[in-house]
Amino acid sequence: MTVTSFIARLLRFRLTLYIVDACLWTAFHALPVVVGLGMQWFFDRVTDGSRSLWWLTAPLWVVLGVRWFRAGVFFAAFYTWVTHIYHVQAILRRNLLAGILRWPGRNLPASPGEAMTRFRDDVQEVVEYVESWTDFWGCLLFAAISLGIMLRVNGWVTLAAILPLGVVTLLNNLTGRRARRYSRVNREATGRVTGFIAEIFGGVQAIRLGRAEVHVLRRFHQLNEQRRQAALKDNLFKQWVQSLNQHVLSISTGAILLVSAAQMRAGRFTVGDFALFTTYLAWLATSISLFGYMIFQHKRLRVALDRMTLLFRPGEADRLMEPADIYLYDDPPAVPQPVLEPADRLRTLTVAHLTYRHPGSGRGIHDVHFQVRRGEFLVITGRIGSGKSTLVRTLLGLLPRDDGQIWWNGRPVEDPAAFLVPPRAAYTPQVPRLFSDTLRDNITLGRPATPERMDQVLRAAVLERDVEMLEHGLDTYVGPRGVMLSGGQIQRAAAARMIMTGAELFIFDDLSSALDVETEERLWSRLFASPDITCIAVSHRRAALARADRILLLKDGRVEAEGTLETLLATSAEMRRIWDGEAGTPAGSASAVRLEDGDAVEQWA
Repeated sequence: MTVTSFIARLLRFRLTLYIVDACLWTAFHALPVVVGLGMQWFFDRVTDGSRSLWWLTAPLWVVLGVRWFRAGVFFAAFYTWVTHIYHVQAILRRNLLAGILRWPGRNLPASPGEAMTRFRDDVQEVVEYVESWTDFWGCLLFAAISLGIMLRVNGWVTLAAILPLGVVTLLNNLTGRRARRYSRVNREATGRVTGFIAEIFGGVQAIRLGRAEVHVLRRFHQLNEQRRQAALKDNLFKQWVQSLNQHVLSISTGAILLVSAAQMRAGRFTVGDFALFTTYLAWLATSISLFGYMIFQHKRLRVALDRMTLLFRPGEADRLMEPADIYLYDDPPAVPQPVLEPADRLRTLTVAHLTYRHPGSGRGIHDVHFQVRRGEFLVITGRIGSGKSTLVRTLLGLLPRDDGQIWWNGRPVEDPAAFLVPPRAAYTPQVPRLFSDTLRDNITLGRPATPERMDQVLRAAVLERDVEMLEHGLDTYVGPRGVMLSGGQIQRAAAARMIMTGAELFIFDDLSSALDVETEERLWSRLFASPDITCIAVSHRRAALARADRILLLKDGRVEAEGTLETLLATSAEMRRIWDGEAGTPAGSASAVRLEDGDAVEQWA
């Protein structure tokens, strides 16, 4: 998508509003034509030796009236302009967020900090360019009329006035590549700093445990120094371009004085003509300066557009300007609650030939088959790197499958990422993510929940005693990424969030890695107290393996064996090694560590 096509689509988004806004600003910028003629009229009358006061002051009254009218136009134009840019900002940010949400899983192509700079800085870059296009038509009309009048008065003086402006416009065009480079480096450096700050807040406990405060601070200073230098170059170059455009007026005025002196002596240029030229020149310089700066903006906007479209999945860049409701004046409609159709109630989930290979390494899963029936508990186990998490993520569409089919009740699932969501399926990842909000909101995610339902969910997730111990109970703020909770509490809060959905199929990825044996056994016991629960869990822990109806054993990305625990222990040496603990504790598994001050955090092996 080119910058030109993007801006064209953006201006068409609220076309009527843009046309009204452009017409008002066109009137505002074109009215100085009358002011210049009034000044020419006044000074020509003064030099003619007229003695009539009214005759002399009539042009001034015209100029005063035009200025008052122009002030009124300004307020109307400013109101429509603010309204228009709010619509522009809203649609861009709405579509950026929608683009991010269409990415499966955690495949965000930029850090959260870098993504936020695109919502803020890059959108603002677009707004400034749209503002220039709003002013463009009035400035163009004024420039055309004023240049026509000036050429009619004296062509040589006009040429002397506009020549410096033309040179500046050419320089703006030639500096476009450097402008893009400075802008890109500045945005990237700012994104790194913002992202690093977010990581610091999310990893406070890890920094404390590792006593890495000095190293983190040194790294922050390095990133901030890079950002400072990049911002200095970008802003200095931008200010230089703006200054060049602004100070060309003084150069043009000097050129008029030099050329007009000879023309006045020859009787071909009057005092009124001089007043006309100097009056027009200020606004003409603004107009030509705008034209030159728009060239600079157009080249610079390429960087912002590339950064924003990077947040979209491949092939979706055009959806940055997809029309949508933005609800600036009314409340958006209530989010419809998903309804489970009778045909969607799970009977069987069948997977055949499921294959995914990680780009570059070629590792992954190969030709995986299995089936889950309603009410079953399937555990996926295997050594580190055997493909357990990859299998689950490919099943859910969080990784794009290279081959294979998925059937829900015998119906093919073409887009698992869109289909296997609540109320059909719910998923808790290996490293759950909590929001910096209350525990209640992290569990309900805005869904209505009765006290009875909340108590039921907390009990199923073995979280009721933890809530009672918290000072504010469910209204306790958990901090960024849940840093106020222990690793086990974070996992059980994520489990409660999943149970709250009431989905037909629960999928856990190593849920119990931060739980002690007793808590884990209680969790599985309470979860399967209902005979209608269907669950797929990635685990190497004995409590899960012993409760499983069937176990899927992976080795090197392939199904090594499948069956009950008793059968696999009797027939598979690989299963016996995992059961006896010979496969080792998975690298990266978490355990809860209690500090001296009582805070519980995750410790990574």
